[in-house]
Amino acid sequence: MQCSNCAQEIPDNSSFCGFCGSGQTARVTCSSCSRVIEGQPGFCPYCGTPLGQFQAARAANSDSVRNIPQEALIGVGWRFAATLVDGIILFIFGYLMAIVTGETTQGGFNLQGASAFVWFLIGIGYYIVMEAMLGATVGKMACGLKVVKTDTGTMDWNASVVRNVLRIIDGLFVYLVGAILVWTSPQRQRLGDRVAHTVVVKKSRL
Repeated sequence: MQCSNCAQEIPDNSSFCGFCGSGQTARVTCSSCSRVIEGQPGFCPYCGTPLGQFQAARAANSDSVRNIPQEALIGVGWRFAATLVDGIILFIFGYLMAIVTGETTQGGFNLQGASAFVWFLIGIGYYIVMEAMLGATVGKMACGLKVVKTDTGTMDWNASVVRNVLRIIDGLFVYLVGAILVWTSPQRQRLGDRVAHTVVVKKSRL
């Protein structure tokens, strides 16, 4: 802020000026319209720009998103490759279950009823646990990918649960729904990413 008497820059919320000793009425200069504003409003009354702690909070939130380079965001191609690797892993789990339950077929296996439901839960659980704890499934790690939150950069359990439960919708028609959403998203997010505020990135480009 500026001293109301000598116009020198002094620390915000100062009661007295360190240059001329005069008492102060809080004044700040808006960084957008350069108007001098008295008092301590949260926003500039002339142009609406955030001031003080409001400006710092907005900058912190914006920086966390800007810190993810656009070139690091991953589209459908790499996601599909990672999904293939994870699919192979889940196929192996399913085949082992089928051996135990006697539901193998000449072409593989055909889990039904309770067995199919358990295999489904294992699949969802696999994605949730791996991404919450490591930020990536085996498939993503093999492809050099990682899931991060757009606000903090660090995955957590809540985001992982939301992101992967919504995989049920994104995975419709062999992930066609998810692919369309990624293609139409500036941050290349499928539905699960949009709701959980996450993005998939190439670790080597961060």
